[in-house]
Amino acid sequence: LGRMVAAYTLALLFALIYGYAAARNRRAERVLLPILDVLQSVPVLSFLLAVVLGFMALFPYGNLGVELAAVVLIFTGQAWNLAFSFYHSLRTLPKELREVANIFQFSRWQQFKGLELPVATIGLVWNSILSWAGGWFFLMACEMFTLGGRSFQRPGLGSYLKTAAGEGDVRALLYGLGTLVFLIV
Repeated sequence: LGRMVAAYTLALLFALIYGYAAARNRRAERVLLPILDVLQSVPVLSFLLAVVLGFMALFPYGNLGVELAAVVLIFTGQAWNLAFSFYHSLRTLPKELREVANIFQFSRWQQFKGLELPVATIGLVWNSILSWAGGWFFLMACEMFTLGGRSFQRPGLGSYLKTAAGEGDVRALLYGLGTLVFLIV
């Protein structure tokens, strides 16, 4: 749950910053949207090896590298649709609402807090649910994997479920799935 919360928090912050930059600056939009589209189309598991090796090279001692790699990999399964959702909400904001904000001389922060974020909330909540589900999907792959001849297993629900499934322990698998459902609800 800690890895999921950390990854989701990063994904939401990324979405707000990236979506805002793309929606408010036409030049940035021409560059940021294609990059986001390409990154969204790359499956998480295709760069698992590179991310894990990169973080292990940065943090060779202890488990910090593997932990950070798991969070980053879960983040990549969550961030893209949140960013597109926030961008779309800002681009489709009714012109009249922006005019009202200008009449009342809202600062950029007031516009963001009082207009843009509330308008984007429904899309962000909906896409947060989808992102959270996508994060759970990648959790097992991120918590337990083999790299070369070395096996990496982080303590967590993902590795518990993968171990239970690998050993054919139906009872443990049902406990793990029950816990997963409880956490999601």
